[in-house]
Amino acid sequence: MLLQPRKFKYKTRQKRRSASIFSTPTIRYGTLALVLLKPLRISAKRIYRLKLFLKRSSRRSDITRRSFWVSIFPHLPLSRKPKGMRMGKGAGKLATWYTQVRGGKSLVEFKNLRLGRALYYSRQVAHKLPVPTSIHQGTTKLINLTQSRSTNATMYKFW
Repeated sequence: MLLQPRKFKYKTRQKRRSASIFSTPTIRYGTLALVLLKPLRISAKRIYRLKLFLKRSSRRSDITRRSFWVSIFPHLPLSRKPKGMRMGKGAGKLATWYTQVRGGKSLVEFKNLRLGRALYYSRQVAHKLPVPTSIHQGTTKLINLTQSRSTNATMYKFW
């Protein structure tokens, strides 16, 4: 498995309901952040692919000092039964790890990155996610990427 906790007590656990509470986005490390607007269940494989994409896209980090932070980690186990298995007889084997992210949580934070470049990376990441996202800079909301699978972004200016 790609991303998983080092130590864990139980391999089976009930899935919780998706948290509909919207938290206010906070940026801790960078200057720009990609914020989720709806709750999302995201698997370890998808988080790993996201990190890999951002790592490849910021190759010139030694010159430009670009950096990014992915602020989620898969800590919840997901078990599945084999295909064709009948119901009952307990939970299945551990299939993957996942995490539940609330709406308003910053998924990726960027530092030392121009706005156009951050918008490009955020659109690429948002295209791979099934929920709408927006970009935040500090406390101001810059761009709202309403449809995650569309290429048109709606601009919101606050000046």
